[in-house]
Amino acid sequence: MLKLSTSLLCLLVINGCSSTSGPRVTDPGTHEIFRNAVVHEGPELVAVVAYLQGKYSVAEEWLILAVELTSPRGSGPNLINRSDISVRTPDGHRLELISQDEYRRNFAGIRIPVERSLNFLPLLYRYEPSRLPCDRWFLVSPPEMIAFDEISINSSQACSGPLVFSVPGGVQPGRWRLVIELEESRADIPFIIEIED
Repeated sequence: MLKLSTSLLCLLVINGCSSTSGPRVTDPGTHEIFRNAVVHEGPELVAVVAYLQGKYSVAEEWLILAVELTSPRGSGPNLINRSDISVRTPDGHRLELISQDEYRRNFAGIRIPVERSLNFLPLLYRYEPSRLPCDRWFLVSPPEMIAFDEISINSSQACSGPLVFSVPGGVQPGRWRLVIELEESRADIPFIIEIED
């Protein structure tokens, strides 16, 4: 955990010098690592959420996040179920992660924004190369066939991919929260979507 915190602190300093000043995230355990990505460090979960695609999707139906999940150093493995993942809209509505079937049905229309969002990853692996990528995720793009309803995360691997949410009325600017329910805690990860200039 100390090694990850030190690496992320260095990343914050480097990016803080080179990025424009964006909205600050001040919730305990969540820190902005550059203008369109935050890292959450909790007792059971370390998560990176990249949300640049969100600001290009204002008023559109789909919120697409690029996410990496791992366990903190020294902690045991944790199971995360698809039903444990949701977002809260700026006006407080809870939206569930879409199913693999819905993802596959709509993939032709969201393929380019999904691919664009995934260009941000990997972030954890880039600064923590001892964490290997895992081969499990909740949503997989065609022609791959195996999506998982539950993944096990541990401190030696970082699992990553897109998280996609259908947003009735369209994506709105403001403060959003990615929420992941864990066995003994809840990761409540805020991020702010701004209108693209």
